[in-house]
Amino acid sequence: MDELIFKDELNKPELTVVPLNNKHEISLLRAFEVDIKTQKKYMRNVVFMIQDEFITDNMADSVLLKEELILFDKGDEQNTFFQLKSRKIKESHILSLSLTLDSGKTIYISKSQARAIVSLWNMAMMGYSFARILEFETQQTIQSWTQALYNNYLLELENK
Repeated sequence: MDELIFKDELNKPELTVVPLNNKHEISLLRAFEVDIKTQKKYMRNVVFMIQDEFITDNMADSVLLKEELILFDKGDEQNTFFQLKSRKIKESHILSLSLTLDSGKTIYISKSQARAIVSLWNMAMMGYSFARILEFETQQTIQSWTQALYNNYLLELENK
């Protein structure tokens, strides 16, 4: 985040976490630049997280993930971020998206959950301009996101 926001007394970074699915701890992490002088807030990046893992690290991948959730609901079986799994639930075979996290835990997303995630995502993005995101998104790294989360008291780093 520090690479994106010029350090001076007129700008400060701000992060917000938008829960998209509480059961699986799926969220949208939005980074803003706040211009203190004009009191304007500019969105600078958006990433998709599950629990404490970054699934995307830039706006382009985040938009791709959202579109793949939409297409999954419409029957498309191609997906870059998740695996397609058929599960038997109450004598029915259900198609779900699955993802195994670094912790080893596997989460499953149903079609209704995918639709709800996309709906909440759309609501969270209403009213914001994407011009600054598209201009600066390639400059951000996982390390800068981690540092920004820590600086905004949204992440505790372990001492090793």
